[in-house]
Amino acid sequence: MTDIYNKNRDAFLRRYGIVIPELNSEDSLYALDFSKDGDAVLNVTIDSNGKKLRLNSLYSPAYEARSWIKGRDIPGRRTTVLVCGFSTGVFLREMLSTYRPDTFFFLYEPQEELFYYVCGHIDISNLILNNRVYMFITDEQKNRMVDLVYNDILLGRSEVMGITTPFYAEDNRFRNICEEIGKLSVSVRNFKKSRGRNALRCRIYAWNHMEGCRFLSDLKEVYPKGCPGVIVSAGPSLNENVEDLKKIKGHAFILATDRSLSVLKEHDIVPDAAISVDAIKSPEYLEYAYEKDIPIICSYQLNIDAQKKADGNLIYFDAISYERALFGDKANFGSGLDMGGNVAGGAFVVLKLLGAKTIILVGQNLSYKNGKHHADNIDEGMQEISNDVEVPGIDGKMVVSNRMWISYRNFFERQIVQNPGIKVIDATEGGVLIKGCDIKKLKDVAKDIEEKSYDFSGIISDQAYKTSGVLNGNIENVLKAWLDELSNIRDVSLEIVRLLDELISVGENKKNEVTNENDHIQKIGKLRESMYGMKMYSLLEEYWIEDMYSIPDRLLVLQDGSVLEAYREVRDYYAGLSKDCRTLSDEMTKYF
Repeated sequence: MTDIYNKNRDAFLRRYGIVIPELNSEDSLYALDFSKDGDAVLNVTIDSNGKKLRLNSLYSPAYEARSWIKGRDIPGRRTTVLVCGFSTGVFLREMLSTYRPDTFFFLYEPQEELFYYVCGHIDISNLILNNRVYMFITDEQKNRMVDLVYNDILLGRSEVMGITTPFYAEDNRFRNICEEIGKLSVSVRNFKKSRGRNALRCRIYAWNHMEGCRFLSDLKEVYPKGCPGVIVSAGPSLNENVEDLKKIKGHAFILATDRSLSVLKEHDIVPDAAISVDAIKSPEYLEYAYEKDIPIICSYQLNIDAQKKADGNLIYFDAISYERALFGDKANFGSGLDMGGNVAGGAFVVLKLLGAKTIILVGQNLSYKNGKHHADNIDEGMQEISNDVEVPGIDGKMVVSNRMWISYRNFFERQIVQNPGIKVIDATEGGVLIKGCDIKKLKDVAKDIEEKSYDFSGIISDQAYKTSGVLNGNIENVLKAWLDELSNIRDVSLEIVRLLDELISVGENKKNEVTNENDHIQKIGKLRESMYGMKMYSLLEEYWIEDMYSIPDRLLVLQDGSVLEAYREVRDYYAGLSKDCRTLSDEMTKYF
């Protein structure tokens, strides 16, 4: 083993916990030359005749990379960059030195062996260990790429861009990853704009109405070991095999999505629980649950009217830091979850958390069937859906789906890959092919699990949770402290506005003697920094500020020629923030 390989191997193992193999150079498709200025030049054999493709300039790869960067638009704000192709690392190095220091790079290498070859011949350990670079080389890493990039977008409110390194061909898997992340990024922005405040209103209502409700951790304590879970969705195939659920009842935990309940009602099937996570969806979908006293597993941001009508028969999950601060350990279980953007994805995550080692999908078509999109014949929810596409179905034939449903399919496929200990059975008997599932008829699944029986009605009813006086007192104290923080943030915002008004006035009138610009900038920096540790500032950013891209970067980058414009943008943000503090305070005091 060479010293270079050992150094790169140790760096990759330390950063990613993966040992990279050492390739036999004699059998490799790759070969290394050196340019006139001494940099590495990589050659790739591209056909059986030994024809090679050179990936770098023989004159100067570094100069080539600089010229390539100059021809690209350099983002002016924080950006998450998806890069296809490592090459020798020369292009990545140039991006690191050229782009803003808060830019993060998610590097996808389509040819694992190319990367391993480079690791044996070029010292890239500093790139492997660079905390602004995340590498996706193995299939296992690539399967997690969407989730990790999505988390970065959520935390950093960054723009997203995809780049293919020169001389790399288009890679379908990378393109699909970019498309999926692009949709997630747009959905995050649209959510903040149209639904963020409403979702927080629902959470605030839940915080103040926990009496009689339970947490998912309560259910986890009594969930029978080895009990299968069934997710009943409302796909159009549900009407064809719904009667077989009667054979499943009592032999598995039946978790029905909100929209499937009306179909179950028609067939007199009472699921063990329902699930709903939407702040917008009408509570009418849950009428059967209210009627039959079916426990509803729900997000804290469930529609307020839906929470009211449940009369305490709710099991909360999907806690974020605010619920953990209010409710402590009870809310820690099942927090920070990726549910794939749909209620069936939420059901999958719930069953995984409960410990189900077999998850059975029913009604999970994710495609049209004879023109129908749902089993309940209700048109709601599909008006804005377009981009129909044909994809493989479970029977090998093509079925008509759409981009939204395909993203849901991709979520299930990621979950299956990430959770090899869970057996997933698709008993929909129709719809798209979800890779990694065993495909069975529901009646056959019923026979497979008929030996063991469970009584969830008794188990769940015994787990009623009553908030104690101590917990209620803690909730009230925490909420009062948060209101004080909002008042503080409002005062600080107004002071920042005052200082920026002076800087803007000085800049417009070019009177540098009026104020010391550096002193003002330092004061503004300290005032801004004083907010960042406050719980309510995070809450404002996550839910209440409607335009997430109006939020200034924590490190202000003032570029020549645009300083005044930057001052005005930051000033407008803090003027708006002072108003946001007032309106959020008004919302939080509704229930005192």
